Amino acid sequence: MYLENNPDYMTIWQLAHKWINADPDETDTKTISPKLREHIIRLVIAVRSRVITARTRHGVIFENYSFFTVLGDIPHYHKTLRCLIGGVFDKSYLDSIYVKRHEVIDFCINCYYDVPPCWMPKQLNYESITTRENNKYRPDDETADRVRCQAIASVLWELDSDIHPIHLVRSKILQRFGNGRMYREDTLKRWIAEVDPKKGQRKSGRPDIIEYKIVLEIDTQNQN
Repeated sequence: MYLENNPDYMTIWQLAHKWINADPDETDTKTISPKLREHIIRLVIAVRSRVITARTRHGVIFENYSFFTVLGDIPHYHKTLRCLIGGVFDKSYLDSIYVKRHEVIDFCINCYYDVPPCWMPKQLNYESITTRENNKYRPDDETADRVRCQAIASVLWELDSDIHPIHLVRSKILQRFGNGRMYREDTLKRWIAEVDPKKGQRKSGRPDIIEYKIVLEIDTQNQN
């Protein structure tokens, strides 16, 4: 199989561990470290939003939004949802989803993430990229952060279209993984409005108090 022992491919489980220089064979799935959790979720969001192509030994998953593709991907939607919302890190599943080197590198550069050391190209300035992330570098056109926030919003609205934009904007997952803490709420609401499935249908003013289909944690560190 071309995916196995191929230096250009690695599973989500393997790559997330190598990103933090950890051993993928020694991790207890019940005690995932915060840093490892962050990298796993980052990769899962990227493959679900089709920013990075995901592959199994049987072929590409999340390839497009056609009826038959979505139908065939239902098990993957379910398992990635358990990871993102339920905090269930299924080692056997995550170790069966492969991502490609150049796509991950492009993703990291475009989103100003630290590139995994195991896949760091010699021609890139590793120190410069690390400094950007540590200093919460903000790109001039903000394109990378906007794309990330919209991708996260699309995934959450796919799970529950009733989630109010203000709750989504203040959620921990968008504030942390979408880099939302760097922007004003009005900016984030404007970005995600472009992918809102109920745009123009929501009531103005304070959102109703309803129970969503998923647990949406609010980011207590949000200083906007």
